[in-house]
Amino acid sequence: MTPPRPAPTHRRGAAVRQAVLQATIELLAAEGLASTRIADIAARAGVHETSVYRRWGTRTNLILEALSHRLDSELPRPDTGSTREDLTVFFTALAVFLSTPTGRALAWTALDPLDDDAQAAELRQQFWTARLDRASMLVRRGIERGDLPQDTDPEFLLEALAGPLHLRVLQRGQHADRDHVHRLVDLVLAGARSGPPQSPS
Repeated sequence: MTPPRPAPTHRRGAAVRQAVLQATIELLAAEGLASTRIADIAARAGVHETSVYRRWGTRTNLILEALSHRLDSELPRPDTGSTREDLTVFFTALAVFLSTPTGRALAWTALDPLDDDAQAAELRQQFWTARLDRASMLVRRGIERGDLPQDTDPEFLLEALAGPLHLRVLQRGQHADRDHVHRLVDLVLAGARSGPPQSPS
């Protein structure tokens, strides 16, 4: 039997934010994007619906922050002094998270192309732009320390790493351990360091 929802309380500040973000993640994982509504989030979090609107303004803003906050906590941005190791640590953590029930559910929320709602499309665009921008620091540090060529495109390199992991873990249901990620990182870094292929004359 479903436990009763908590009655709205007068929590403030950080407590309200944490409760609402957690409720949003739980609903996204259980119900999907289309069925995650502000009213249900507020009820699950035990806060007033007006408090949610006052803080986030729109459903899109709330869901974007909830997804980003959860992934920020799951995916550290290491600074080991080695670009190869930084990327291995980061993408190994991503592979582990994607293999969990919550990780799979949230990934499909962010990837689902079937929802043609304009607001949902905007949310996904903002979400992926923010995620790539945050992770780009790992590549930019590599460029600064001379591990990668100056003309390396951080977003392109990150997509080259994330795409195969999403395919392996989400589409094929296969495990991606640290050794697998290490091999993938080595392959992509070797390509980045070799420069663009020469056009046939």
